[in-house]
Amino acid sequence: MFSPQRVERVSKERLVFAALAGQPLPWEAGHELSGWRLRPDQTWQHVVYLGIYRLDELFEVLSRLFGPSPESYDERPAGESAVAAFTVDEHGHMLPDSLVLSSCAVATGELLRTRRVRTDLLSRLGAATEDLDESLQKRLPAVTIESEDGEPTLVSGVVDHRLLSDYQKVAVQTAGVDAALSFGDIRIRSQLVVRRDEDEPVANECCHGCNRPAARAANHDFLNSPIMRDLGRVAEKIDKGDVGVALRDYLRPETDLATTGRVDVRDRIDAVLAATAPRAVPAGRWPSHPEHALALNQQLAVSTALGTSAGILGVNGPPGTGKTTMLRDLVAALVVERARRLAALTDPARAFTGRQQRYVTGQRTRVVDVWQPDLTGFEMVVASANNGAVQNVTDEIPAADAIDDSWRERAAAADYFPDIATALLTGRPDAKQPQVVEQAWGLVAARLGNKTNRSRFLNTFWYHKPDKSRKGPGEGHTWSGMLAVLKGYEQTVPDVGWSMAVSRFRAAEARVEAVRRKRAEVYRDVERREHPENHLADLRHAVKVAADAVESARLRHGAALDAERERAAEADRIASALQAGAERDARRRAAAADQTLATAERQVEHLSTGRRATAERTLWSCEAELSRWLTAQAAHQRAQPGPWEWLRTLGEAQRRWSYHDGQLLAGVRQAQVALDAARAERAAVQVEIDVVQRAVDTARRQADEIRRTLAAGVPKPQVDHAPLTAARRTVASAEQELSTAVRTHRAAEDAIRAAEADLSALQARLVRAASALGRHFPDPGWHADRQRRESAALWTDREWNEARSDLFLAALALHKAFLRHNATRMRRNLQAAMDLVGGDAPADLAPEAALAAWQSLFFVVPVVSTTFASYDRVFGHLGREALGWLLIDEAGQATPQNAVGALWRTRRAVVVGDPLQLEPITTLPVRTEQAIRTERAVDEQWLTGRTSVQRLADRLTPLGTWLDGDGNPTWVGVPLTVHRRCDQPMFDIVNRVAYGGLMIDGTGTDTGARDRFQLAYPTLPPSKWIDVAGTGARGHWIPDQGRQLDRILATLAELDFDMSEVMVIGPFRDVARELDRRARRYPGLVAGTVHTAQGKQAEVVVLVLGGAPDRAGARRWASSRPNLLNVAVSRAKRRLYVIGDRQAWSPLPYFQILAAALPPQEPVRR
Repeated sequence: MFSPQRVERVSKERLVFAALAGQPLPWEAGHELSGWRLRPDQTWQHVVYLGIYRLDELFEVLSRLFGPSPESYDERPAGESAVAAFTVDEHGHMLPDSLVLSSCAVATGELLRTRRVRTDLLSRLGAATEDLDESLQKRLPAVTIESEDGEPTLVSGVVDHRLLSDYQKVAVQTAGVDAALSFGDIRIRSQLVVRRDEDEPVANECCHGCNRPAARAANHDFLNSPIMRDLGRVAEKIDKGDVGVALRDYLRPETDLATTGRVDVRDRIDAVLAATAPRAVPAGRWPSHPEHALALNQQLAVSTALGTSAGILGVNGPPGTGKTTMLRDLVAALVVERARRLAALTDPARAFTGRQQRYVTGQRTRVVDVWQPDLTGFEMVVASANNGAVQNVTDEIPAADAIDDSWRERAAAADYFPDIATALLTGRPDAKQPQVVEQAWGLVAARLGNKTNRSRFLNTFWYHKPDKSRKGPGEGHTWSGMLAVLKGYEQTVPDVGWSMAVSRFRAAEARVEAVRRKRAEVYRDVERREHPENHLADLRHAVKVAADAVESARLRHGAALDAERERAAEADRIASALQAGAERDARRRAAAADQTLATAERQVEHLSTGRRATAERTLWSCEAELSRWLTAQAAHQRAQPGPWEWLRTLGEAQRRWSYHDGQLLAGVRQAQVALDAARAERAAVQVEIDVVQRAVDTARRQADEIRRTLAAGVPKPQVDHAPLTAARRTVASAEQELSTAVRTHRAAEDAIRAAEADLSALQARLVRAASALGRHFPDPGWHADRQRRESAALWTDREWNEARSDLFLAALALHKAFLRHNATRMRRNLQAAMDLVGGDAPADLAPEAALAAWQSLFFVVPVVSTTFASYDRVFGHLGREALGWLLIDEAGQATPQNAVGALWRTRRAVVVGDPLQLEPITTLPVRTEQAIRTERAVDEQWLTGRTSVQRLADRLTPLGTWLDGDGNPTWVGVPLTVHRRCDQPMFDIVNRVAYGGLMIDGTGTDTGARDRFQLAYPTLPPSKWIDVAGTGARGHWIPDQGRQLDRILATLAELDFDMSEVMVIGPFRDVARELDRRARRYPGLVAGTVHTAQGKQAEVVVLVLGGAPDRAGARRWASSRPNLLNVAVSRAKRRLYVIGDRQAWSPLPYFQILAAALPPQEPVRR
């Protein structure tokens, strides 16, 4: 809201006019523009600015509102803005929807009215704009006119002086600043636009003249922050979780950052060596001089960027350290990688998915073919808050002097549309005056961004047609734009088949990879070489340890054997004692056995002659008794009475017989029992005899055995002697230990012999590699010598550099071959891209169609540039992470908010800048910004005056180092350290002032340029400080210092010095205004504040310090940080002349170093 855009000052050269009473307005008859002769397709549009106010006055109003900052001395913004603006056509009719009301003016009005920061300022702005538009329309009734096609058209009335004055009053009242600010003239900026002829058909495509139509207002957010709308859009996306890696990381709070993984590249040389290994070196390289390799950290940045799939890489780029050089190699790498994927296609038509997107613009239907995902993600956008920065990058890349002379022939053979590129570099093809033709070598980059750049690109790149009748830049305009080129391709058969084009690329690629394999082998040798003597010492130590172990094992083995023998003797003595005891026991047992045998034999005899005889007699007696009873019984049975006897005796005889028979039976039974008992007794006696007999037999055997043992002798017993068992185990262990020690010793000796042989072979290979690679080889001195180490990347010697650069040019040739084989599809897609470039694509165009169109343009032109201010207008149709790469230059000057939209649309971002150069400039006083921050509950880290895009990127980058430029250690991303711009003493000054000795002086490699300068200007004095205190002051301007400056400029003019190589700068605007007056006297001279010098350089720089003698606080502000002095001094390539009060400035921080480095000189008085 508080980012008003500046309105240009009145300048007839720039077609900016004041609306002065009594003088015709630019659309009225009598104005000088009415005499211009225009082409039939040209007409005028005029932007009218109402309520012109000074930005420093606005700053003061806001400062008074919230209280001035005690540190605010010369922070006030310069320039003017306006409260409102609108556009009128060539006749003075106000164009519909062209009114813009300043968000800053409305927000300031609200602050003045409510004394607080409203959270709904955007809606308040919208409502105020509608109110103002309604008020203006009421004052300007519509009229009906006849259009060019004869149809009646309703337009607004013609704007005149009276209406303009009325409009201005209404505008400032609507904004609410009518009482707070003073307003100057009404200002009008006129511009030529091209009429559109919607009816001219060209193969269903747009024709030349497809620029923005005159009936529509030029796209302008010419008063408000150009990023305001896009920030709102992205904020809504973030609220819905629609955010990619890069922006998510960018917005991460400090408390969520993981800083433990940071690697300081100044300390961790091993990490740098690994990160720049041959495998990490990209296949493609810019066609610069083959001997001019990237510096080590440049290569580190390129390799690290290419090794990430998403996110942000911060690169610290102090002045003169080759930021563009680094970015060019990144460009070459990405072009080659895309070509590799192209080469994998057997049919170039397979680069597209087969899906098509269609949309209607005007009366035409566009068809867009969707790309295969593998061929996307290589889009490169260079963006910056500084228009000059992005222009420098994208103008330098295609310029002819961007490639080395040794590549001109090869680049010419690639023939990558150099005529179109040259025309884009030269300027407008329809320019009135002859222009200096800046030759280009190839169409690898182009400026987009603002409307002028986009229109010029559209007309030059796409629609240009040969016009041999015209003379001037571009060799009589005999070249054709891409539209005509592609149509020509459609009508002819490619002279080189796709397979042949791929084969040529593959051949170049094979050369690169063959060298890579050789470099990788050397790298592996280098890894093995690290601390080789330590390795050999370790092996020698291992041999000694093994030998000692063998000796120890032998001693332990001998001791174990001795101990075993002692324990064996002990066991033998124990066994002998046991043997003797056994013999005595045997004799005792023999005697006992004899005694037992005798006793048993006596028992047997006793039993046999005693009890057994008695038992047998008893048995015989019982058998006889039984026999008698049985005989008696048998006789009795025979005497049994018969029936008659029974009858005769009436049974008496029978009864007597039965009675006697019973007695006989009882006798028999009793005798039988006695017999059985006798038999049992006899058997029992026999059993006892058998038992005793067996005892006799056993006793006899035992006695016999004992006697035999005694006769044979009792053997010694096997003794289980525990100490002997332990000793034997010890012996076995010692034998195993000795065997192992001997094997280990032999292995160690074998290892050291092998290592010595390997080391000898390795050293021989490394010697050959060192000889072949020279300064690109990390020999032992490389680690110790930082200047040598960081001055050139490893491995990238002439052979590999030539192959890689050749591969880049082969990649461009393959891209061009692809265009020949896909001419129709590419023409259709590029036509859609031109709709987007020209602003003619539908607002609701499908993101997939827009993306495919942009991808097609990036296929042809790998790099385009834009400022952050124009990013939304260029890429507004694209969604999250749509584009592959964002390359942010001069990121230290960009406020954090600037990059949000670009980061949201990008997968990978390389952020290059320097927090120790000039920081973002804000139009908002510090306390006003703090009040807004507090009201919106925003963390202090997002204050625009406290941080930058660079600082936010650096904190996310794990590879980097610490800088202590202003006394507070600051972590920066990959540091580019080799400085190749400033001679001494300027280099030492900035290196001490800002970088703590981080930078390395690389200017020694370009002694030719220094010698040529010295030869051309031998009388030019060395750098010095001209001590001028001055007797009077006008603000911060010291006239006496101005007189010394005049003498210096006059001397340079007398030497016929190229004044475009002279820069005069100062820290204060009072000084800058006076310097600007000198610039008008010396064409080409660059003059202004130090801020305006950022990104520029000159052979000679004059720093005019100025500084009101009574305002010491202003000098303290200028010396509060190293940034201002760092930028001022680092602009100077050969000479630095400081004009100022040495006594007042030299005690101040950083200026002490300046004073110590520059000898003082009294002013020349004449």
